[in-house]
Amino acid sequence: TVKAILQQYKVHNAEVLFREDASPDELIDIIEGNRKYVKCLYCYNKIDMVSIEEVDELARRPDSTVLSCYKNLNKDYLIEKIWEYLELVRIYTKPRGQPPDFSEPVVLTKGRYGCTVE
Repeated sequence: TVKAILQQYKVHNAEVLFREDASPDELIDIIEGNRKYVKCLYCYNKIDMVSIEEVDELARRPDSTVLSCYKNLNKDYLIEKIWEYLELVRIYTKPRGQPPDFSEPVVLTKGRYGCTVE
C-alpha cells in the first residue's frame, strides 16, 4: 500500500524509512505536510458508576486518566497530568532584596517555543 499511496502523490522514485508503526493515514499526512499531531490526554469521568476492573482497565491505557467529578476522585491527578502534557511551568518573580510573591506566578510553557528561564 505504501507504493500505491506514493504513486497517487506522484512520488515515483523515493526511499521510505519507517522508524515506528504507521498507518496509511499517517503516511499521507506526512506526504502532504499540512498536519501536526499534538499530545492527547483521555479523561474518563464517572468512574464511580463502573466496576473497579473497568476503572483499572481504563487507567492502564496510554495517555489516560480516570476521575469522578461527582465524588471528587482523582481531580488533583488530572490537573497534574494536564500541566505535564502542556509542559507548563510556574515562575515566581520578586523585586531585588525582597521575598518572592507566591500568590501570582507567571505561567510559561516549555514545549511550544522553547522558553528558558535564567
